[in-house]
Amino acid sequence: MSVIKYKVNHNPITYNHRTRMYEVGRRVFQSYQDAKASQWQCDKCKNAFASFKELRVHKNKAHAY
Repeated sequence: MSVIKYKVNHNPITYNHRTRMYEVGRRVFQSYQDAKASQWQCDKCKNAFASFKELRVHKNKAHAY
């Protein structure tokens, strides 16, 4: 069975040709770099991160018991 391991936290970047903007979930950005900076999201506090490594460090520091 193939399962996407990080599906819950990952928001793919899509380009809307009609508006000429990049979209990540419901958020809209003018540049790809801005959209990439918000690609990963914490499921508990909804903060956005540029990489999974940053998300993992945030979860260990902020949400570890």
